Amino acid sequence: MGFRPIRGLSAAVEPLAFALLLVFAGCNYGFRGGGGLPSHIRTVYISTFENQSDNFRVPALLFDELRSELPATLGLQLAGEGNADAVVRGRVMGYRDEAQAYRPGERGNIDVEQHEVQITITIEIVDVSNNVILWDAQSLMGRGQYRQANQDPSIGEAQAIESIRQQIIDGMQSQW
Repeated sequence: MGFRPIRGLSAAVEPLAFALLLVFAGCNYGFRGGGGLPSHIRTVYISTFENQSDNFRVPALLFDELRSELPATLGLQLAGEGNADAVVRGRVMGYRDEAQAYRPGERGNIDVEQHEVQITITIEIVDVSNNVILWDAQSLMGRGQYRQANQDPSIGEAQAIESIRQQIIDGMQSQW
């Protein structure tokens, strides 16, 4: 039985309509477990990252971001360290805040237009019951920008941490 175009729908909409028809007709496809994790992983403990950078705030900011976003995105529940099926741990390896865009200023000075924050981490997600590293990234770098004249460096830090969070999620989901 072939696919017959639905009268009145444009060629761009027909494939979408067909895909929706398949979904509602009972296609049995779905995700099991949490984001590329084995099915027995249902809870996660996120530890505070060690800090080897010169910025003491970054580990707490990273912890807050991962704790609020990572479990739900991966389909997991937060748990205490002793009760979790998986543990997320890592280290903040570096923090840089560098001028990126310049312009000539008054009296021969140079005005900095934009800064870039770079945060580099290592991270691993461990299956506690099997004592196996499920995912390991030795160098994730998040970047964020801010304008020195009218923005706080925390804007760039937040962007860099969001970038790291997304890289972690993408890395875990690429294992599907």
